[in-house]
Amino acid sequence: MLKSTDTFINVIQRLKILASVMFFIFITNNLKSQEAHFSQLSQNQTNINPAFSGIMFGPRINLQYRNQYPTIGTGINSGYNTYFASYDQHFETFNSGIGLQILGDKLGSNILSRYNFELMYSYQLKFNRYQALRIGISGNLNIQQIDFSQLKFYDQIDAILGFNSNKVSEDQLSNNYNKSFLNANFGMVYFTSDYYIGVSAKNLLPKKNFFNDESSTFHYTLLSLQLGAIKRFGSEKQYALFPFLEYDRQASNQKLVGNLLGQYKIYNLGVGFRHNFEGLESIMLMTGINLNRFRISYSYDIGTNALSTYTGGSHEIGIRVLIGGENNSLTPNEHKEILECPDFLKN
Repeated sequence: MLKSTDTFINVIQRLKILASVMFFIFITNNLKSQEAHFSQLSQNQTNINPAFSGIMFGPRINLQYRNQYPTIGTGINSGYNTYFASYDQHFETFNSGIGLQILGDKLGSNILSRYNFELMYSYQLKFNRYQALRIGISGNLNIQQIDFSQLKFYDQIDAILGFNSNKVSEDQLSNNYNKSFLNANFGMVYFTSDYYIGVSAKNLLPKKNFFNDESSTFHYTLLSLQLGAIKRFGSEKQYALFPFLEYDRQASNQKLVGNLLGQYKIYNLGVGFRHNFEGLESIMLMTGINLNRFRISYSYDIGTNALSTYTGGSHEIGIRVLIGGENNSLTPNEHKEILECPDFLKN
């Protein structure tokens, strides 16, 4: 009798695993328009708007890792894991910025993986010594994969013997669950040393999902508005406030993300929020240290919606390296026909 009970419990556990897997696939299919997102708006601006490529003029490297909902699933790969790396700089000869970035998004213990390889270009129009406009375009290769080796199917579960991993599932595995497609993005950002206003449109081309259904043009386009600024104060300007705001709309989905960072010398401390226009999704706590050429930052999202009890919040770590230092320029500013590295980026 004990053996039968253990077998029944084993079946129930396997069914729970199957339900979790199907949940991930379901939300991926129905929310496939959703893009990977980050909480630290100042850390990876090129990810949302290609016009930011080269805006710091000297070479810049950004690295970022986000672990969202870590208690969903098991192991170090539980939840949603997003990896981001980028390199960009301005070329004075062409008055242009060039950037390259890679984004990896892994869901449900790597059952679903998405990769994005993007090449960015921006051109700067200088109005005067204090104002400029950057216009950016980018193209990317997107790859989506499902790892069937981790999937558990209902016909592999025996009511008496429990789960049988050696039994071949009747489900037909198809190469349709490995997809790649190209896409294009566009953006503009007007900026001074103290603030910026950016607009962008991502995913301008149609794409196919895992079931070979092709979307209409602009159906998954992500429209975005970005705002940022800096205010320094104190007798030696050793204090600063950095407000950032981003509004995104994709199909019927909307979100508003805000950051407010305070800086004292090399130390950063801040708060933020994410709102999906149906309710407050999360509150963010942020901290970091800025050592001229090197900055490291950390944020934690405290969930405020109905999922917060089960998800474990979100962790995010960012690293930025400025090869040219805080001024981040390879030649003196007085010899360049471009604005200096904007102050709103020096947080």
